[in-house]
Amino acid sequence: MVDLQEDGCLDMEAQNFLTSLKVRITDNHPKLLKVHFVQWSQDLVNPKNRAHAKYLKELGEQFIATVNHQILERLRYQNKGNQMLGPFFQELHHHMAQCKDKCQVFCGREELLSRIGKAITANDGINHSPLVVFGPPGVGKTALMCKISERIQDFLGQKIVLVFRILGTSQASSNSCILLNSICLQVCLAYGLPLPPAQVMAVYSGAVQFFQDLLFMVSSRNVESLVLILDAFEELNLTYGAKGLTWLPKKCPPKVHLILSACSVESRTLKALQGVVTSSEAYFEVKPLSGEQGQKMIELLLSSVKRKLSPAQRDLLWASLPECGHPLRLKLAFDEAQRWASYTLPVSLATTVQQAMHQLCARLEELHGQVLVSHVLGYIVTARYGLSEAELKDVLSLDDEVLREVYQEWTPPSKDVLRFPPLLWVRLRRDLGDCLMKRPADGFMLLGLAHRQLTEVVKERYLSGQEKTRRHHLLCEFFTGAWSQGIKKPMTLPLLGKPLNFDRKVAPQPLWFSDTVANLRKLNELPSHLANSGRIEELKKDVLGNMDWISCRVLSSGITSMLEDFALCAEHLDCPELSLIRDAVQLSRPTIDCTVGMDKSIFYTEILARLYSFSSLYPALIGQLCHQCTRWFNAYPHPVLIPLCGFLLPPGGPLQEMLTGYHKGITAIEWSSNNKLLIVGSQNGVLVVWGMQERKSQVVHILTGHTGEVRCVKTFGQGNYAISASKDCTLRRWNLVSGKEKYVIRDGIFTDRKEPYFCCLHVDEKKKVVYSASGLKINAWNLETAEAIFHIVGDARDPWLWATVFPSSSEVVTLSKEGLVCTWDAHTGKSRSKHCLSNLKEEIWTSGVSLQKQGRIVVGSHSGSLLLISPKGSSLLEKVSTAVQLLVVSEDESLLAAGFGKYVRVFLADSKGFHRFMAVDLEHENTVEAAIIGPDNNVIVTGSLDAFIQVWSLSEQGTLLDIFDGMGTPGNMLACCGNTLVSASRNSSSFSVWDLAYNRKHKLSSPFLDRTGCAAVSHNGNYVYFPKIGDKNKITVWDSVEGEDHDILDASNEVRCLEVAEQMKLLFAGLISGTVLVFPLNSRQDVMCIPPPEAKKSVKCMALSRGEERLVIAYDNIVLVMDIRPEDPCPVIDGPTYTFYTQLPALISSIAVLTNYQVVYGMTNGEVFIYECAKSKVFPLEAPQGKVTCLEVSHKEQWAVSSSQESLLYLWDLELCKWKHTAFSRGIQCVCFSKDDKYVYSGLKDQSILVWNVSDGSLLAVQFVCATVNKIISTADGFIATTRHGYLIRERFQCPQPISASYDPLKNIKAACIIKTKKQEEILVVVRKQQGDSERVEEKQNSTNKISQVCVVI
Repeated sequence: MVDLQEDGCLDMEAQNFLTSLKVRITDNHPKLLKVHFVQWSQDLVNPKNRAHAKYLKELGEQFIATVNHQILERLRYQNKGNQMLGPFFQELHHHMAQCKDKCQVFCGREELLSRIGKAITANDGINHSPLVVFGPPGVGKTALMCKISERIQDFLGQKIVLVFRILGTSQASSNSCILLNSICLQVCLAYGLPLPPAQVMAVYSGAVQFFQDLLFMVSSRNVESLVLILDAFEELNLTYGAKGLTWLPKKCPPKVHLILSACSVESRTLKALQGVVTSSEAYFEVKPLSGEQGQKMIELLLSSVKRKLSPAQRDLLWASLPECGHPLRLKLAFDEAQRWASYTLPVSLATTVQQAMHQLCARLEELHGQVLVSHVLGYIVTARYGLSEAELKDVLSLDDEVLREVYQEWTPPSKDVLRFPPLLWVRLRRDLGDCLMKRPADGFMLLGLAHRQLTEVVKERYLSGQEKTRRHHLLCEFFTGAWSQGIKKPMTLPLLGKPLNFDRKVAPQPLWFSDTVANLRKLNELPSHLANSGRIEELKKDVLGNMDWISCRVLSSGITSMLEDFALCAEHLDCPELSLIRDAVQLSRPTIDCTVGMDKSIFYTEILARLYSFSSLYPALIGQLCHQCTRWFNAYPHPVLIPLCGFLLPPGGPLQEMLTGYHKGITAIEWSSNNKLLIVGSQNGVLVVWGMQERKSQVVHILTGHTGEVRCVKTFGQGNYAISASKDCTLRRWNLVSGKEKYVIRDGIFTDRKEPYFCCLHVDEKKKVVYSASGLKINAWNLETAEAIFHIVGDARDPWLWATVFPSSSEVVTLSKEGLVCTWDAHTGKSRSKHCLSNLKEEIWTSGVSLQKQGRIVVGSHSGSLLLISPKGSSLLEKVSTAVQLLVVSEDESLLAAGFGKYVRVFLADSKGFHRFMAVDLEHENTVEAAIIGPDNNVIVTGSLDAFIQVWSLSEQGTLLDIFDGMGTPGNMLACCGNTLVSASRNSSSFSVWDLAYNRKHKLSSPFLDRTGCAAVSHNGNYVYFPKIGDKNKITVWDSVEGEDHDILDASNEVRCLEVAEQMKLLFAGLISGTVLVFPLNSRQDVMCIPPPEAKKSVKCMALSRGEERLVIAYDNIVLVMDIRPEDPCPVIDGPTYTFYTQLPALISSIAVLTNYQVVYGMTNGEVFIYECAKSKVFPLEAPQGKVTCLEVSHKEQWAVSSSQESLLYLWDLELCKWKHTAFSRGIQCVCFSKDDKYVYSGLKDQSILVWNVSDGSLLAVQFVCATVNKIISTADGFIATTRHGYLIRERFQCPQPISASYDPLKNIKAACIIKTKKQEEILVVVRKQQGDSERVEEKQNSTNKISQVCVVI
């Protein structure tokens, strides 16, 4: 800035004053200001002046450097604190500032405020309903809620904790799940409670349960009252997986207050609230202000800006607002009136809010042009969450229609760059005034319209027909970054008349701004705009079917956000490939939720291993997505296992969903089939009601009240009601439609610790009676009034183990443990008869089931007896081999299933009772825990402790149709509704939803049904050999490519172990008789036989040397070493070349052989030995403790690796006969060396695969494969593994060198780690907590100086 004299020369006096001022300013702020010196000249402002150009360049560089420094300093400051608290405090400040602003001008409502205050005071010490304030839009509800928050301490007269939110004014207050997270965080901080666990709060049902538990916890402290004020309830959007007002407590405990406001025009919201808050006294209607109060409000508003109206203007204002008491209309009138000059007499104002909004738009169009106003407001409304000012200016710079209007009379200043003039936006923003609001979202302040009525007017005026599509289309161009980074967009300017290419200088839109900062604005906006602009192919290929996008979305915002995107675009798409991708993302949720933090490699593995099998079926989309996964793995800088086939449960298969309701262990499940509701009871007493829709199940209600484990649930009243029984000795009746509790019955059942686990409920709707029974007590209650009808007390010396009610004969029948059958009158509870099952006096009865239509019962005993009991007497149905632990009957009572041990036997009803339906029993690998017969009697589903659920065809005499994976948890409970099956376990808080009639097109190749764990593999995994199910005297040859039996080999005796000589093309089968049979793989030549050394000695294990020249066969304490020679047409087996005895009391459990006739063997007591056959010498290795479960020799025969039952893994140096590394890793099932002997692959019982470094014993990689691995065989670059599920896992191991020092394979996994190295001196034990933010390091003697990486994956 310079002052010139009239002759154009510099005014030196003025310049000296200005220089002095600059010196004083720079001296006072030396850190903030930098002085630039430019020599004065007449053409200083000429762009061609070099001094001026240099000054501008330096100034620009200085500005950029300073801004970068400030941004980095701010990020560094944020990283020092809790990253979660920064956005939280910003959210708090946003709502408090709005509240303060709304309270500045407030008049009237004193009587309503007083009534609400009295209700709050009266409710403070009792259980009460939430309070609801309602009224039409614009009537002043928000101002009233703000005033309540200001006076709440006066109402309660004590310290309070206030949580205030104006819903819909920020991203965090617009989504129910995010809102609950924010509220819970604020309450925990205010009361000094532990912060909400991230893994619980990530799931909607978990967040709801935590929120409701938190309210009761705050209430029990009985200190400060907690007040939650939530304004504009209709603006709250439900999160994905939520339904209705599940989270809203129906009753608030003492010291907790919840005050809501809702718009009466939004009838759905108010109606939903009325379904939860039923008391009419809890509702307070906000009515319009009186005419006098309206005038007073206008006066207050004018006074606040120090304005007055002339008498004529005042008369015109009151004439335009006859008796208008709507504060919004008054505020809009004030906004117009304050623009009036004192000497003008304006035209009359609109009389309604809608007209006022149209009048506002018309005025803006007159001042700024119809094109600019319509496009600006259109973009703000069209954007999903609004636009920041920078984004809006960039979008306008891409809008050719706006730019043509702007540059109609003049040309832009640059020939290469074309931007929207920011001054035009500043003027429009000023004239919009309070109609424009800012809301925090994604780290930005986004512009939105403050009034719903203005949004509706904008949609009506500017977004009809193709205009809306055009707005979406241009927003697509902006958020895809199509014209950023110097890409020029052509345009024809009116004055030039020819097309020119201009750089619009808009911000680029990458998915990631840095390695950890995602472009949340692009992630949240682009899918909606692509869908609404009709750009479906881009939506499919670049967003919903693009792995880069999916991983970025899931890592930055969570799986729920990605699923919301799929749901948002569902109405625009009909694409089976995208449905498969969506389901794959959903199926990966349990694994992702169990990790501590998020790791890309875990998510990429989940998606690739689930979708790989579809890549050839859908090459254009899923094939490309799998290729993107593989490409990402190839570039991954750390050790990683890369799937080469699909081995995880695929989408589109039987598994529909895995749902978690924060239940703790599940103890009861019950269908309400009419309403498609599932009631799930848990160990902590909570019942969660799920609305079961195909792949879109949602939490409908969370029913709290029980303080003990839920033991039984029964639905009635066409599925609209339920009765639950709990260990807290209560029965509770629930309305499943409203989610409300009708009554509580105390001492509903009698329980004590000695009582057997038995509880049942029966509802007689016709007589309106509910019966509850436990081991020592039967109660009958009136179903409507909860009045007691009778109580029957049992004998503590002989408790009941089962009871039922026969409404047709009005009888209650009980069976005691010792076989006493009692009948009681179902009306009075009086005894009718008692008789003992005399024909089986010594039996102890274990289970029972009633046949309601026949009036009979079937009971099972500990010794395996099945008894049919009728009024005429009892008869023995069947005798099975072990205790009957399970009895179920079909709906029509034509089929009966009895579970005993690991078998299930099915019976068919006849005139005499039941007879055996199938010749073969249905078999599991472990004890059967649950069974259910399908509604059409065509299938039976069984669950077992082996964590498998098996589906059997009854129409095909027990053919095994499917095996479902129980995800490592026993199948304790099964429930069926049509073709939908639900499986649950007491050991898990999750339950699985299966479709029994799923599309077989999307099924993986059929599994091989090996239940022995001794499968062998040949031809690079193309063929699998295992003992046949139901007949272990035969060997099934399974074609894994075709997914079917290839051949059956007869072994004449039970097969105990199998080995394949791949090079020699031989299959060795060790039999229980001690014989080893040798089958040629490629021909039907004669089978060779190796006889046992002694009669009646079973083969324990076998092994081949690496070159397949030696075969070692182990019995209990005898070892045979055989030679194998290649001959034509078939190899020859010589020997035994050597035979030796262990001469130890312990038995051989695992064995390996070297080419030089050295035998390494492990014993059941944990000892490991090396035996040199040529010298007949034994070298004991240090005992690892515990039975040796597996033993492998490296390919160069330098190393051996062994594992024990005590979870110890040893790496042995065979030359020194000493161990080099030892590791703790629970449940190792199998191990093998890589082909180059650099790595050891191990499969664990916890369904994970671990990779170890042979050179230093460190853990390199961990992968969860959702299946227990039985055997691992190394390949050129990885391994093939067989699983208990009957699938093959093919993986490639990639290990870049050198390994980064910061790499930690357990970073995102809850694990306990120990490692020990022979030559080093310290052991470090690292226990990783689930949150991953706390570590405990203990030092012990004699161990390694590096962090251990041996782990248990949970």
